[in-house]
Amino acid sequence: MLLCCSTGISCGKQGDSHNAISGWEKMGEEDEPSEEPSKEPSTPTDSDDPSSDDSSKDPDEDRWFKTRGIVCGWSDVYAPYHTYKIDYLDIAEKHHLNTFSIYGADRSSDSWKQYMESAAKIGVKFEFQEHMMSFLLPRDLFKTHPEYFRMNKQGVRVEDANGCPSSEGALAQVFLNAKRLGESYKPTNHRYYFWLDDGGDVCYCEHCKGLSASDQALMFENKIIEALKTLDPDAQLAHLAYNNTTEAPKNVKPAEDIFLEFAPFHRTWEHALSETWAEGNSGWTHAKYLRALQENLKVFPKETAQVLEYWMDDSLFSGWNQSKLKQVPWNSKIFLDDLKTYAKYGIRHITCYCAYVGPNYNQQFGFPDFLIEYADGLYNFEKQ
Repeated sequence: MLLCCSTGISCGKQGDSHNAISGWEKMGEEDEPSEEPSKEPSTPTDSDDPSSDDSSKDPDEDRWFKTRGIVCGWSDVYAPYHTYKIDYLDIAEKHHLNTFSIYGADRSSDSWKQYMESAAKIGVKFEFQEHMMSFLLPRDLFKTHPEYFRMNKQGVRVEDANGCPSSEGALAQVFLNAKRLGESYKPTNHRYYFWLDDGGDVCYCEHCKGLSASDQALMFENKIIEALKTLDPDAQLAHLAYNNTTEAPKNVKPAEDIFLEFAPFHRTWEHALSETWAEGNSGWTHAKYLRALQENLKVFPKETAQVLEYWMDDSLFSGWNQSKLKQVPWNSKIFLDDLKTYAKYGIRHITCYCAYVGPNYNQQFGFPDFLIEYADGLYNFEKQ
């Protein structure tokens, strides 16, 4: 199941530097923390005993970006008989990637289990980022319980997209299925991703019509994290700020351990985010995205907030057509500038799609050096 999808990207064009969004290059500085988030206090034996063994200390503890991840397909990362052209595990080990989210794998297969074992030996954690609403609220329930499903603007209950978060029956189903899915999609880092439908519309019933898409998403997510906590007391759940949920929720508060996952899908990658006049598709300027990020960080903790980027997502750049691959328009200068922007807001967790960057990509365009630049850029980044 593949990610956040839409209709390609459009190039940003430079606007008048003195227009209504001038000055956004410095946006967020007033909210920037004066110092890095404090680390958890060490135990007295670690801090006071000079003879204590430091061999157990995390060698990456002082790195700014704690999560340095990728999201891609099984066919991108796995090569049978170890005929790897792009060895993602080798890249992770040598260049310090530490988090993989892989879709499309048969997770009962020996090859998957062996891959996870190999990854664990080099410290790579696994998580599963996918759209899950059709599994959390199965569509076949519509025949007997249409009230579980959203009401459209015409006042008719429909079984497409997301359900009705004001329905107690719908929430009960989501709770039960979240427990079942939590067992099947158990991450090794306690971070769960049960995204709602990709860009799906929301409910307009009497109880929901005053709630935004972000508010309605949180109502489901608050129930999902409740279910996951029964399986994993350390569970955390992503609130995906993407497409119609990009704006911060205003009427619903997140439960404890729900973290922000900010996905600027409609930006342009021809310009850095700091070039706030730049515009992607659907009318989203970088200024609008940064304002949305700023507002979301007033609702969700900065310490756990994560960015899901698309710098290397060849599924996006190829229009989700593997038979017509295009070369990833990687720009290291833009990438590094974006890291500075995210760090300015206190973001310390970053992952990025690199879908379709597999054997076929390597055959057509050669080895994707941008994977190395991405990993090294995250690992070597120092916040100014």
